[in-house]
Amino acid sequence: MDGKKGDRMIKKWSTVQKHKAIFILALAVVFTNTLIFSDNTIKLIDQREYLISTNKIITQAQAIQATLQNTETAQRNYLITSEIAFLIVVVVHWLLIGLLYKLLSYYIKQLQQAEEKICEQKLLLDVAKDAILEQNIHNQILFWNQGAQSLYGWTFEETVGKNIGELLYPENSPQLEDAYFSVMNTGEWRGELHQLTKAGKEIIVESRWLLLRHDNNGQPKSILSANTEITQQKQLETQLLRSQRLESIGTLTSSIVHDLNNLLSPILMSVQFLQKKFPDAQSQKVLQTLENNVKRGANLLKQILIFARGIESKRIIVQIAPILAEIEQIIAQTFPISIICEIDIPKNLWHVRGDATQLHQVLMNLVVNARDAMPDGGILRIVAENVVISEHCAQINIDARVGSYIAIVVTDTGIGMSSEVQQRIFEPFFTTKDLSKGTGLGLSTTLGIIKNHGGFVNLYSQVGKGSQFTVYLPALTSRETPSFSQELESVVGEG
Repeated sequence: MDGKKGDRMIKKWSTVQKHKAIFILALAVVFTNTLIFSDNTIKLIDQREYLISTNKIITQAQAIQATLQNTETAQRNYLITSEIAFLIVVVVHWLLIGLLYKLLSYYIKQLQQAEEKICEQKLLLDVAKDAILEQNIHNQILFWNQGAQSLYGWTFEETVGKNIGELLYPENSPQLEDAYFSVMNTGEWRGELHQLTKAGKEIIVESRWLLLRHDNNGQPKSILSANTEITQQKQLETQLLRSQRLESIGTLTSSIVHDLNNLLSPILMSVQFLQKKFPDAQSQKVLQTLENNVKRGANLLKQILIFARGIESKRIIVQIAPILAEIEQIIAQTFPISIICEIDIPKNLWHVRGDATQLHQVLMNLVVNARDAMPDGGILRIVAENVVISEHCAQINIDARVGSYIAIVVTDTGIGMSSEVQQRIFEPFFTTKDLSKGTGLGLSTTLGIIKNHGGFVNLYSQVGKGSQFTVYLPALTSRETPSFSQELESVVGEG
């Protein structure tokens, strides 16, 4: 039993060993399979990770490729867009350059036209005979055209920046102040001004002033003025007014002389009758004085009538030189020694047709007035010359005519005359002398005789410097034989 039991034990151990071996073998197989599976699993995992990594790389590569493609497309699009934008910018730039060039060309053209217009205006201003000038509100000269240079004598360079009041006007000129205040208040002014030239000559201008203002604030900027010389015109107007005044006075005087002549004639006849009735010396002396005064009055009336109406006397060919020589002799014999007489008579002096006695009276009146103007002595100069009056000179004096004249100039260095006295010097009964020394008929008679001979007279005088009378008489350039004569018309007792 024990053997059976041992055999059963051995059998049982063998079975256990078999089972154990099988189990071990199974375990080995399982372990081997496990290892193999694990290895495969690990390989699969590695492969999977590799595949995943590769897939990622491929995906990334595809993404990068897509990105590159997108980038390339974007770059291509950008390049296309940039090229288009560049072309647009270039075109815009060229358009802007073209527009700018056009604007610059237009602006330059406008500037050139403005400069040409300014030059043309300046030329027009320079061509204008009027003196055109511009001054600021402080009276400083800004512009001065050629007309102003011709009128006043100063150039633009000499006047720019100068004070116009100190340059052209006498000291404390009320005319300038009135014109300035008027233009500042009303914006314009027009009137006559007395001005001075560079040579010191006083002229009269018709002036027009205009106030210029700033564009932005309207404040006064400068004064533009245009001046036209009217000195000769004013002289002609003065001569015309003087002639009209003298003509009206002459008309009135003629009627008065007519009545006075009628009064003096019976008085003279009565005196002559009384001289025969009262032969005693005392009566004769009184009557002679009365007769002399009556004759003196008659001669005075004759002079007045010569001025008022003119007397057609006998006209012959007269040589002026012998008359001047006789005047020189009278001056030497009767004038004070403090008066020096200078006479200049050319040998080829022309002749005149006229009355020698009346011409002698004209010269005597002039030299006597010159003597009276030099109470302290001086120089009396008499000059005669042949002159030809041109059309321009004839326009200056209303009595002048184009042709040949003898000019007799009587100059003194006496007290001279003011402009007011010169305006009235030829009026009858006007005199600057005492009543006991002059009647005021000398120069009026002189003027009447000169006009009666077809001539005229000019006067120039300055206070303190003397006076100059220039007598113009129509001349005969060759000697002629008188073809006719007129009898002297009686004056005294004319009804």
